[in-house]
Amino acid sequence: MKQSCGLRLDSPEPQVESQGRRIVVPRCAKLSDAAFFSFADLCDRPLGAADYLAVGHAFHTVFVADIPRLTMQERDQVRRFITLIDTLYETHTKLVCTAELDPIPLFYVSEEERKTSVADEIFAWDRTVSRLMDMQSAAYLTTSVRSMKADQFLSQYKLKSLSDQDFKDMWRRYDQDDSGFLDMEELRVLLEDLLERQCGHRNLSDEYLSDFSTIESTMNQA
Repeated sequence: MKQSCGLRLDSPEPQVESQGRRIVVPRCAKLSDAAFFSFADLCDRPLGAADYLAVGHAFHTVFVADIPRLTMQERDQVRRFITLIDTLYETHTKLVCTAELDPIPLFYVSEEERKTSVADEIFAWDRTVSRLMDMQSAAYLTTSVRSMKADQFLSQYKLKSLSDQDFKDMWRRYDQDDSGFLDMEELRVLLEDLLERQCGHRNLSDEYLSDFSTIESTMNQA
């Protein structure tokens, strides 16, 4: 979590408002819009799609810890978890979970229950599993990082000491056409974002950018 939170966490507990209701956020970032919840925080309480939507809009990354094995005895929690995943998926929120089991066996339904129950949760779980798997994919994560505001994205990193993974994440964001290299316009966006983060403005001169163009041309000729 420290990676997404800019290495600093907020305390005391902040809140998210949804339709006049306040949702307590146990831990969130001071420097980046990332939040930490337990499964109980989000699924043991009577929350709905509007509440989860407020969370998804407030934070680009959501951590959900301690997801237990679920059965039809926890039908309310199952229904809320399904709604939570649907909502975070639609808002392209990055989700990091810790759970007792992998997604497929996480919700246990006996054969008898499958034959006799008409509970929507049983049929909706396959979609939840599919979305949980898709949220781990490079395509989903790319969409997620590209949907962040520049300051949100860059605040996750110590810019003076970037790791190899940091560079990969940044490349994923700025290589908009997935060409494998940054063209001059993509480079301009990267440099403007860095200027805004470090200096508070986006005033990148064409002369400064042309220096990179000269370097690129020289490398191509070599």
